[in-house]
Amino acid sequence: MKHILPNILLLIIVWIFIIPSTKAQDPYFTQYYNAPLFYNPALTGIDKGLKIRVNYRDQWPQYTDDLKSYNFSMDVAERFMPGAGGLGIIFNTNKEGKGFIKRNQIGGSLSARIRMGDYWTSQLGLLVSYIQKQIDNDDFIWSDQLDNLHGLLYPNSSFAGFSSQNTSYVDLNLGYAVKYEKHYISATLGVAVHHVTKPNESFSSLEQRLGRKYIFSSDFVILQRSNPKKGFKFNPGLLYEYLSGYHTFTLGSNIAKSVLYAGVWYRSKQSQIYNYQAVSVLVGLNIPMVNKYSRVKFMYSYDISVNNMKGNGGAHEITLRFEFDQIHLFKSGSSFADDYPIIYDPVIF
Repeated sequence: MKHILPNILLLIIVWIFIIPSTKAQDPYFTQYYNAPLFYNPALTGIDKGLKIRVNYRDQWPQYTDDLKSYNFSMDVAERFMPGAGGLGIIFNTNKEGKGFIKRNQIGGSLSARIRMGDYWTSQLGLLVSYIQKQIDNDDFIWSDQLDNLHGLLYPNSSFAGFSSQNTSYVDLNLGYAVKYEKHYISATLGVAVHHVTKPNESFSSLEQRLGRKYIFSSDFVILQRSNPKKGFKFNPGLLYEYLSGYHTFTLGSNIAKSVLYAGVWYRSKQSQIYNYQAVSVLVGLNIPMVNKYSRVKFMYSYDISVNNMKGNGGAHEITLRFEFDQIHLFKSGSSFADDYPIIYDPVIF
């Protein structure tokens, strides 16, 4: 316990001293557990082997100006030297309103691993990204083009548009995670701070700082004790985000039996003027490849609006994952190369 308490206290301290001052919105995924590097760089390499993930989300497809997000991430766990955690890369694209606003991200993540005992580990993570945003002036309608009775009446606006249709900056995310794994139970808790340096993302001469985003996540895997190899696997979790006055949380659970997945999640995004709630239903497949240490996973989820924003078409989300538990970049005879919790069988979800 003497090794565990300091890390739990660090989690609490980081969370308590968060002072929100955000002013912008980021893309998000209901299947947050399938985009770990996007949410917390400390999760880079926290599980053994190489992981490759592709995520796609189509928000409110009933509208012609829907929001589409694409995410690719890859990370590999490394234990070739004391303190090594993992290395990762991420690519992200977000398109809003037929591409009127586009956001592209490319970044690299690095994590450091702190061994706390046979069953406890923790990691510190860093993600450095290059962000590029584009805005299309030509398709915007400004307020002085509108008439109170006739709507869009005037073809031209007195506003000349933004001084630049492109802006770019370097972004920095920090994270911390604690993982417990023993017998047939696995638990991961993490906190992260995005946009640490509050970069300027303005398209004009006026400064517009991107506020910090704060995240808390939890993920559990529980295997049925009576028959852990042939029974059910339960995967409950929780994600909480704060950004721009918006409080967003996702709560639910997946369940696996043999090669099949199913899950139900509840998502709520609230502010003083905005309230969106949805129930997400998930189905998926877990298909072994060469052996039990490699697999491909496919998951599809659909968000069903349950409040006054019904009729927007919900949201479709698709994830494709490739996992190779025995792949690593470096070889070492050091005992640190086998720095994993002692368990009876891999806890894999």
